[in-house]
Amino acid sequence: MLCNVASAAETRLGLAGGAAGVGLLRTEIPFTHARGWPSRADHLAALEPVLRLLAGKRAVVRLLDFSGDKVPQFGGGAGLRAFLGAPGALGAQLAAILQAGAGTDLAVMIPMVRSVDEVSHIRAELARAAKTAGTDPPPLGIMVELAATAAAAAAFAPHVDFFSIGTNDLTADVLGADRVALHPSSASERAVLTAIANVVHAGQAAGIGVSVCGDAAADEAVLPLLLGLGVRLVSVGAAKVPQVARWIAGTDTAQAAGVL
Repeated sequence: MLCNVASAAETRLGLAGGAAGVGLLRTEIPFTHARGWPSRADHLAALEPVLRLLAGKRAVVRLLDFSGDKVPQFGGGAGLRAFLGAPGALGAQLAAILQAGAGTDLAVMIPMVRSVDEVSHIRAELARAAKTAGTDPPPLGIMVELAATAAAAAAFAPHVDFFSIGTNDLTADVLGADRVALHPSSASERAVLTAIANVVHAGQAAGIGVSVCGDAAADEAVLPLLLGLGVRLVSVGAAKVPQVARWIAGTDTAQAAGVL
């Protein structure tokens, strides 16, 4: 079990509750009121207080995810496409991640992926940043948050090192609903579980890790269904780690299997 965090305080809380590390570090939160794309120094200032707490532990750092209610005020545009199109923005963040994450079990995660080309572009940039830093590139994974990406998981699998399922956005996209209006238990809808199962099966076939980092992993009704589908790694809100651990300990995974 890992935890979702955006600050050092949350990280301490999650680790104290028993999390083995961080499965989702939200890097955009410190910059929602920024006046421009963050520089390497800006990223370092935000990352180092968190990542220094994770020496030897898993640290999955998500690239900037300006979307939904987190649209930047500097007019840089929302979404992965805007981020990749901003000169120097990706390189600055990757360099800072590699520097601040040295000593952790580091991984980089791409949000809201729509195409393999996006993954290939970021992997090439990550390789360049790692060469400059004199280190090996860390694993690169994607968040599965769109119905089309979940359906195409087998096509993405050869190009990524892991999948992390963001159930909040995935549920909204599959059901054609407003994310804000949905409860985490909506992930128990058959269409959503089918999408999740497709990702899990694609990951298993390719031999890559699959986790769930959305709120459904911390929902008492949905969690057994996820375990039944074969999910064995979850990342939840830092304050919820102890309760979710108890739910997992009390779940009969054999009985939960075959939910579809």
